[in-house]
Amino acid sequence: MRTETIRLRDGRTATIHPAVESDAAALQENINAIGAEIDFILTEGVGNDVGHEKEWVRQFDGMSSVLFVSEVDGKIVGQADVHPGRPPKESHVGTLGIAIRDGYREVGLGRALMDRCLEWMRDREFRKASLEVFSTNERAIALYKSLGFQIEGVRPAQYSIRGKWVDDVLMGKWLE
Repeated sequence: MRTETIRLRDGRTATIHPAVESDAAALQENINAIGAEIDFILTEGVGNDVGHEKEWVRQFDGMSSVLFVSEVDGKIVGQADVHPGRPPKESHVGTLGIAIRDGYREVGLGRALMDRCLEWMRDREFRKASLEVFSTNERAIALYKSLGFQIEGVRPAQYSIRGKWVDDVLMGKWLE
């Protein structure tokens, strides 16, 4: 799998590549920072056990699952992953997850990571992409819709964020 360099809308350069075990500590720091914001991803942190994070990175084999990272100035600032459906009846579906660090949103990084994941899924003949997003994350929902995702369902008041009920929006995109 290739490494790709892109120019962000603000002029910075980002490198996107498949994660490797040596990225574990930086990935952990990135997801802990994004999780601490509370508002954008379900995870609020993964702790500080780098060994556990290395084990997590190793589970992405590049064939049935993948984890891409994005670096700016040598620092991981975004990540996106794809997991296949677990039961055979769902093996044609890839579930996407994405996390972009504050200061790197709205500059094209999310779109680039999503494009890379969708390309990877098509290359491996997945037929459908799915994801979940907080209803309050309007920026992400707009991105997903611009990529062709459609809202397939809503789980009302699925989460409590900062004392407010937030819906879980289920979105999908056929890759054919």
